[in-house]
Amino acid sequence: MENVKIPFFKKSDLDASLGVFFDGFSKVIAAIAILTGTLQLGSDVVFGTMMPGVLVSIIVLNGGLWLYYRHIAKQRGDAGLTAIPAGIQAGRLFIWLYSIMLPVLNTTNDAMLAFQVGVFAHFIGGLVFVIGAFVVPKLLKIVPAGALFGSLAGGAMAFLVLQSMDGVLKMPLVGWIALVVLFVIYLGKVNTKVPAALIAIVVGAVIAFATGAMGFGAVADSFSNIGFYLPLPTFGIFSPEVMSATIPFLPIIIAFSINEVITGIQAVEQAKECGDTFFTTTKPLVISGVASMVGALFGSPLAVGLYWGYPGWKKMNAGTGYHFGLVVLYALVGLTGLSAIINSFIPEAAVLPILVFVGISSYAQAFDVVKSKYYPAVIMASVPVLVDFIITNVAEGGLAGLAMYKPGSAFIGLIVGCIFVFIIDNNWKAVSITSVIAIVLTAIGMIHSPSIILTEGYVFETNFIIAYAVCAVGFFILHLIKFNHKAHQADLEAEAMLEQQVQVDSQL
Repeated sequence: MENVKIPFFKKSDLDASLGVFFDGFSKVIAAIAILTGTLQLGSDVVFGTMMPGVLVSIIVLNGGLWLYYRHIAKQRGDAGLTAIPAGIQAGRLFIWLYSIMLPVLNTTNDAMLAFQVGVFAHFIGGLVFVIGAFVVPKLLKIVPAGALFGSLAGGAMAFLVLQSMDGVLKMPLVGWIALVVLFVIYLGKVNTKVPAALIAIVVGAVIAFATGAMGFGAVADSFSNIGFYLPLPTFGIFSPEVMSATIPFLPIIIAFSINEVITGIQAVEQAKECGDTFFTTTKPLVISGVASMVGALFGSPLAVGLYWGYPGWKKMNAGTGYHFGLVVLYALVGLTGLSAIINSFIPEAAVLPILVFVGISSYAQAFDVVKSKYYPAVIMASVPVLVDFIITNVAEGGLAGLAMYKPGSAFIGLIVGCIFVFIIDNNWKAVSITSVIAIVLTAIGMIHSPSIILTEGYVFETNFIIAYAVCAVGFFILHLIKFNHKAHQADLEAEAMLEQQVQVDSQL
């Protein structure tokens, strides 16, 4: 068995390397935009310290998994074995940014301290990951899933959905259009060769430059960051000041790290559902935890772990070599400052929709993993974190973007709900009509304006009207060309067959 030659790297590994890289790097781009924009962190820290630290995490994670899965392939004599994907995680990454680093910045007005607390949180999260690899399977047998996932869902809704929507609505022409594009691909189940997140970011960036929201001056300035950056240890995260500032956030760090351990276990379960029952969870999770801890020691606050999506990479015939390919790709952007140039083309509002989607997916997951009779428990468990978030931000007078949802909130809820129901159903004509209704309601001041037209306080919200108009025209064109019609019909037929099979099984 062990004499079987395992390919070092094959053609299908290149496709998998690029796919997983762009999936993870879109999160890195989002993190850079938030760190340099919202947290106002210096480029020397982001590109000179953090990015080389991210590379260290990737080397330990993907390099370690590459060796681990090659070893399994040799043991089994399986030259075509597909490795489980892994990389930068969205959940913990953005929780660290929004629920830890941003509050520290707001309290202390010290961006560097906020960054160091985020890095230390990453270190602790890695330690929880290592311990969790052994403990969490037992924990799941004790703590009710409704309580555990409900609490985590509250954090996802508060710190990912609401906080990110605040930024989206501050630049609706960029953020709303990017959000709609992302949801059309994900919720409308449109198959694309390029990651949906990357498409949404590019669309948002094009709009930002076309409307003057961004200029090429920042692009020219970004070239000053080109250089060669070696990873350097950052033991300052163990200072009394950093550790003291981190203590209040330990419940968040522990809870969301446990959640990602569960996600990692589910990633392995995906492989088992494909018939590869020989995969185990402990070693890959330990490698993930160690990668986070080592990366934190070199200045990275960006969490790493196992990804879902094994069935897709197996179908693509990816092997074990794509993990090595990921190390090479991250080395290219992590050591050279190239990520600074890429980031200069991207407005923060264009990447925030990714966080909204991650938050919604995380919230929905809480309902997927429990029986319907426990839904009330999930909702109640999510309330305390949401209340904490709302009260804290109202007290600070923040969330100016979300304030745009206050005037006419009931109508806005109907509009938004209709838009996304119709997107899920691929009913592009209905989305277009709904967008036209939104234009009319905005123009007369029924939504997004403190008062209606011809009264004191009325505000003509130009950006929202243009954003809705773009949606109205764009979706009408999708209706005319019957965009994704065949694929959607195939999905509906498959769902109908599955329902029929369930009915037959229930009768038996």
